[in-house]
Amino acid sequence: MGISSEMYGWLGLLFLIILLFSRVPVAYTFAIVGFLGYWIVGGIDQALAIVGTTFHSTVGAYSFSVVPLFILMGYFASQAGIITSLYETAKKWIGHIPGGLAQATILGGAGFGAASGSGFASTATLSKITIPEMVKAGVDRKLAYGVVASAGPLAQMIPPSVLMIMYAIVAEESVSKLLIGGILPGVLTAVVYMVLVAIRVKINPELAPSMKKEPLKERVSSLKSVWGFLLLVLVIICGIYTGIFTPTEAGSIGAFVAMLMAFFKKGLNKKTFGNSLIETVKTTSMVFFIVGTSFVFGYFLGITRLPTNISEFVTELPVSPMVIILGIILMYLFIGMFVDMIAAMFLTLPIILPAITDLGFDPLWFGVLLVFLCEVALVTPPLGMSLFIIKGSVPKSDMKEIIQGSLPFIVADFVVIALLIIFPQIITFLPSLMD
Repeated sequence: MGISSEMYGWLGLLFLIILLFSRVPVAYTFAIVGFLGYWIVGGIDQALAIVGTTFHSTVGAYSFSVVPLFILMGYFASQAGIITSLYETAKKWIGHIPGGLAQATILGGAGFGAASGSGFASTATLSKITIPEMVKAGVDRKLAYGVVASAGPLAQMIPPSVLMIMYAIVAEESVSKLLIGGILPGVLTAVVYMVLVAIRVKINPELAPSMKKEPLKERVSSLKSVWGFLLLVLVIICGIYTGIFTPTEAGSIGAFVAMLMAFFKKGLNKKTFGNSLIETVKTTSMVFFIVGTSFVFGYFLGITRLPTNISEFVTELPVSPMVIILGIILMYLFIGMFVDMIAAMFLTLPIILPAITDLGFDPLWFGVLLVFLCEVALVTPPLGMSLFIIKGSVPKSDMKEIIQGSLPFIVADFVVIALLIIFPQIITFLPSLMD
């Protein structure tokens, strides 16, 4: 009795999971399993044809050109000292409220996310700038760690989000609508974090002493240092939202504006300009390689009909669609504790997305929710990358304290997830106005 195509699909998934847990790089894992699986099921000629055409037909698409542009914009924005300016301005405006410095860090993280697009870069920058200052001012170490671990990944949600773009392309959704759909959830998350900090500091004021209230004149004067950032964000978001230019055009304009800001603030010279270009090429190459190989793996799953069969099974379960979506969310939360969520997203989307569509859920809503789950995965122990970035960025930091400080914010993330499920309009409202 021969092995069915669907069984080869299950065996391929098992082999892929084994390779991932063996620390084989994600892209190589997708390429190996996808190529060998397609060879076994469809023959060597078809397997070679798929590998030979997939990278050009996917990564070569015009829509992918937005990725390096937003990444380059993030590096230029970092050289321009945007996070420092935002943090200093936020301190002057809200430093006097309960948990002032911690609140300013959340605002700074949300703001830098709007100019970065990378949760890793945002967390690393916040760690080096804000944690030493918070601890020096008397903020509890655990609270300082937790704030940065959660505020840094906000860059995953707030446009320009590279991860949102990757989902849009894989799911064949509108890049513009996905980016705009992340605005309100990103703002909501920052507000929930700030409310959490305020409540905790009200209960225990020693967690984060408030700063002296700055005169109105000082606060207004501080806005001069963030005009460039505001211009950058308004140009990108308003331009995409109104349809004046495409996300790719927004990326090119944003990168140019960020470059000018870095140049005039003397943060850009021949060395830093070259490093920004090199790092952009490295990051883009990594992203494109993962995307291309994930498509090869997706084609292998497609020929086995495994995604179709799973979708039919899920949609025919004798439970409500809401129960199924909750199960999918719990699955992603569990996977995110142990596996890189970018890999998990590309691994599961070919299987999960057809079922999501058949159940009647909006793929755009699910995409933003999935990106938020990727954000949560950066904070959840034991393998949350934000936790390790803080450990590596802050001398003498203790991983146990970092994890303990992050736990209350993970609870806040669950609140946000519940709100996004109960009120999907939080995600879909702004994109619906673009029709």
